[in-house]
Amino acid sequence: MKKNLLYSLTLLIVLISIISCSSLSDGKLIVKDGSYYSSYEVYENKKRDTLKKYIYTIESGLEKLEGGGFETMIRFLEHSYEEKEFVFKDVEDTVSLDIFYEISLEEDRELELVNRVLDYYDLFLSVESKYVDYWELYVEDENKVKKFKCESKYGEGVIDKSGANIKIKCMNLFAVTGQLKSNGDKLIYKGDHKPKFNLDFLDDSLSKNKELLDKYGLAIKPIQQEVGVYTITKK
Repeated sequence: MKKNLLYSLTLLIVLISIISCSSLSDGKLIVKDGSYYSSYEVYENKKRDTLKKYIYTIESGLEKLEGGGFETMIRFLEHSYEEKEFVFKDVEDTVSLDIFYEISLEEDRELELVNRVLDYYDLFLSVESKYVDYWELYVEDENKVKKFKCESKYGEGVIDKSGANIKIKCMNLFAVTGQLKSNGDKLIYKGDHKPKFNLDFLDDSLSKNKELLDKYGLAIKPIQQEVGVYTITKK
């Protein structure tokens, strides 16, 4: 009994130390909630360099989203739609935010975090949906694709971009679509997320990767995909 109590107290102290440590960011603390197992903190930094990509990491039970803006925050923390489009009306998405939240944070608490940040800036978020022309990536030939399967058990894969090439090491196909659509192609994957693969692609467009897709036993087909339209306005 005493050992269990001591363990619980130790765990509580560690969690409070992780989430309440002001050294998590050099910015100004604007939103904070210290609820047990669902804590979060948001810091505002100087105006963001929009040419630099945000940083996302997981460490010691804490998810860290650093150097992102409103769109990045919503992409990670609002789950109504997997595919999202953003509309900013008389609002500039140039603020730099560092967001730290526990992995155990539930979806309603994530949405609360988003709303509290937007409220801090007197902003309002509305969400509607529409259907958009997309491409769906799918496995066409199981025998081909299994030749490129990766058996590593150590988390998600690695991206190595060199010139016009993208080397994808041990990544599932859902994550692969994120890399292939970074150049503007609207692409989605609805199959099994578990298998991981080693694949090489061209850092250009789907049209230039069709031969490689065939080599890997993959293919694309046109679909209509429901997309969330996230509109941010001033209150």
